[in-house]
Amino acid sequence: MVDLILTEREQSALRTLAASEPIPGNPFPTEKVLEAVLTLVPSDEISVGRADDTGRVEDSVRLGGLPQTEYDPQVCDGPLMVGLVHVSRVPDLEPDLRSWGYADLLWLGYRNGTRHVVQLVLGRHRRPFAPRDLAMLGLSAPSLQRVMRERPTPQLPAALTAQERRVLMRVAAGHSNAHIAEALCVSPSTVRKHLEHAYRKLDVTSRVAAVARMQGRDECALDLRERLERFA
Repeated sequence: MVDLILTEREQSALRTLAASEPIPGNPFPTEKVLEAVLTLVPSDEISVGRADDTGRVEDSVRLGGLPQTEYDPQVCDGPLMVGLVHVSRVPDLEPDLRSWGYADLLWLGYRNGTRHVVQLVLGRHRRPFAPRDLAMLGLSAPSLQRVMRERPTPQLPAALTAQERRVLMRVAAGHSNAHIAEALCVSPSTVRKHLEHAYRKLDVTSRVAAVARMQGRDECALDLRERLERFA
């Protein structure tokens, strides 16, 4: 058993996680949530992927680590695991760490519907995770489970392409066009084009209205602070 004494910064990060809510139609935590996790469990990179039961990763978000151009989100050796896995402590997986380029990995996965798993991955390149790191992730787990279990989304037009949906999911998570472009390996102008096409199909004219439609809320229900964040 690890005795935890939290710094003020760590306490603030836990409060951020506790106050976070899932985004309808999007199982991925916001960048603010990921940064809070990194405050609690310092790591070289953090990612979240959603995969079907065959292990095919359908989409992912990532902070740190390999540039997006070197990272293939579709590559996966099998179904994602549910629960907390300390990879360096698993005999069958420990030998693979070096070939993957890591000193240690933590996997935290949750069921997302009946056929999908959403998994958070924390990676370190030079040192392993300590018992305190696992205890801190355990404190975060209930909040992360709530955020990573996707709430139903309103019915959206079938005419939306997969790429337009990916862009809208990241807009709803508060990402800027530049961040979305980097994550999807496209130019900012391409992101703008996807948004223009999505606006037309959703019959809206702004990011705020698109987010409201994605989340099943009226535009007026978004408070002023949230509106400003969406336009940032």
